This record gives sequence, C-alpha cells and structure tokens, in this order.
Amino acid sequence: MYKIDIFNNIIQKKFLIFFMVLFIFDRLIKYLLLRYFEQFDIKAIDVTSFFEIILVWNRGFSYGLFPQESYLGQIFICIFSLLICLWITKFIFSSKIKFKMVSLTLILAGALSNIIDRLLYSGVADFFHFYLKEYSWYVFNIADIYIVTGLMLLLLVFTWPKINFKLSNK
Repeated sequence: MYKIDIFNNIIQKKFLIFFMVLFIFDRLIKYLLLRYFEQFDIKAIDVTSFFEIILVWNRGFSYGLFPQESYLGQIFICIFSLLICLWITKFIFSSKIKFKMVSLTLILAGALSNIIDRLLYSGVADFFHFYLKEYSWYVFNIADIYIVTGLMLLLLVFTWPKINFKLSNK
C-alpha cells in the first residue's frame, strides 16, 4: 500500500507541474498581449492574410454562448466553472490512465485561466482570429486551445480504449 501512495504522489506531482506550466504560459501570453494592446492603443495586428491578433472580450460561455454582461452573471459563470473544475480535479487524481489525466489536465488549466480572466476583467480575453475573405472563425485564446485539445484527447480515450495506456512507475 505504501508503494502505491508514493507512486501516486509522484504522478500527481508530475501532473501538477504540467498543469502549472500550461497555466503560467497562458497567463503570461494574455498579460503580454493585453499590455501590448493597451500600451500601443491598437485594435489588431495583421500577421498574415488569414490570421490576426485582435482583442475581443468574451462575456459568455464557449464561443460567446449565453453572454453575461452583468458582474452577477460573470460570478455565476465563475461558480459554475469552478464546480466543473473541482469535478475534473477529482477525476485527474483518481485516474490511472495517462491519456485521460493529460486530457483532463489540459481542460483544467484552460478553464482555470479563463476563470481568472472573468474574475479580473468580467470576461475572457480572446486574441487569435483566423479568417478567409468573408469566412471568419471564432476568436480564441491559448486556454481555449488547451480545452479543445483536452476534449479531443478525452474523446479518443473513450472511443479507442486500447490507447488507454496505464500509468507505470517509469
């Protein structure tokens, strides 16, 4: 029993470090871009003919669904999101499947970073915008990339159980 506890503790520390790297990277990029937009008072940075960096505040859930302009609405979204994050954390620490742990850690890092945005700014700062002539994709941030990637990995875990590699002590 003692060996299992030590092993689980090592795995949990690895995923905590993975989480912190993801979370800090997203917070740093958001901080730098927000500062840049504020300092130079610009609306957008054209990177290519189909990609720009632009500041858009998302006051709703994913992709701006159910926008909440009031502070009370933002608090409701934060509380709801935090409850989901607690539920995800429970599954991260109880899982023995590496892909599941990675996918849930990606989702958790992205979700918590977006919650911090809501608490600080009453909305989520989104920056990355792809478009092609009149077709435009949603504006998103790195935390959104984490969440979508985590969800895709989670779908793989449940769709193809043979990729559910068990954690080893290596």
